[in-house]
Amino acid sequence: MTVPTVKFDALLLPGMERAAGHARRWLREILDGHPCLDDASLCLSELVTNALRYTDSGGGGQILVEVSHSDATVRIEVVDDGGSATVPHLAVPGETAIGGRGLRIVAFLSGGWGVVRRAKGHSVWFEIDHG
Repeated sequence: MTVPTVKFDALLLPGMERAAGHARRWLREILDGHPCLDDASLCLSELVTNALRYTDSGGGGQILVEVSHSDATVRIEVVDDGGSATVPHLAVPGETAIGGRGLRIVAFLSGGWGVVRRAKGHSVWFEIDHG
């Protein structure tokens, strides 16, 4: 039996508007050619945007992105600075709502996702398997 090699990378981003774009470019370098790259990039963008929009990370704080990946699987965690009024959850946006679908996109594209309390904030994670 061959055990898959798992690689790990991390990026600390300032809580600025362009953080999601920077995170996507960084992920593209790490996962270059990986079959899960496009879906992982979209999900990462949604989670970073949520951290900016709904937590203290967007008020001059920071966002930590952790990526572990093998040839078949990608797991990404986005850790915020906390301060949100609620725990990240699936929203039920109205038909004409402009936002509120980010975690639904993550849930649809990933094999699993969740939220873990981490320090004073939350870690929102997802896993995508190629298979």
